Amino acid sequence: MKANDLYQQVTDTIIELLEDHQEHNYIRPWILMGQDGDFARNPSTGNYYRGINQLLLSTQLLKRKYLNNTWMTFKQISKLGGKVLKGERSSPIVFYKTAYLNQHKKYVPTARAESMSAEERMGNGIKTIPMLKLYRVFNVTSQTEGLDPKFYKTTPQESLQDFIKDERAEELIKATGAEIEIVESNQAYYDRVADKIRLPLRSQFRGQAEPFYATALHELGHWTGHPTRLDRTFGKAFGDKDYGKEEIVGELTSAFCCAALGFSKTITNNAAYIKSWLGVLKQDNKAIVRAANQAQKAADYILAGTRYEITKPDIG
Repeated sequence: MKANDLYQQVTDTIIELLEDHQEHNYIRPWILMGQDGDFARNPSTGNYYRGINQLLLSTQLLKRKYLNNTWMTFKQISKLGGKVLKGERSSPIVFYKTAYLNQHKKYVPTARAESMSAEERMGNGIKTIPMLKLYRVFNVTSQTEGLDPKFYKTTPQESLQDFIKDERAEELIKATGAEIEIVESNQAYYDRVADKIRLPLRSQFRGQAEPFYATALHELGHWTGHPTRLDRTFGKAFGDKDYGKEEIVGELTSAFCCAALGFSKTITNNAAYIKSWLGVLKQDNKAIVRAANQAQKAADYILAGTRYEITKPDIG
């Protein structure tokens, strides 16, 4: 499958879910991250899926009502003595990486290219290109049988009733060193010029802790884009192309961080945002893959050096 076809397939998956959500005006958020309190992961390797694959697999988790966020390839399932249930369909994931080409359009070994400075690569005519490869996986709990019983254990979930500070989240936010004002307000935002975040009071979140932390981590996602950190482009006004892309990055960053903390983070069902995102995705079939990749980098930046850092990535 050609790279552009892969981008289109990934984008079409997200567009379909967004449009379905918009058409039926669901009360539930459009994507639930970490339904079983964990990232999408591969139990055969112990590794976590990252970036766009977290989004793709969490989409399938919600759409097909699977219980656990665990996934393996057909080959991995067979190697462990299990088998895929008859008639079950696989879910697509992608391997995304940067490749290097010289002036003769020949591949340069990644280790060699990355040992060079940017100036050296430019001097040698070496350019970077994104590479995408399709893989297929199955949900372990719901689509397989015959594996060790440990693979089929599910984790019961309880909703948070009263706002009680979550020490893990408090520690994580404090560790970033970001300047955050928490004041009575109807808005949460990141001021790029002042390099400062403003959040409403905790009590304004209807007594629920997780929405407060999800909001804080969304704004911290924007905070990572400052020129002194990850240096991303921000939009100038709501609805413009770069603004829409940055809002997707902010939401996915929050989702990845919340999943690392064990929260069941949900991505917005705000109608204006969904309309904006659909506009972005329909104009650029690479936007969602890039946004997820940037969000993973932002989440890694926020989580770096904490006990919640995901150090063993899987595909994506």
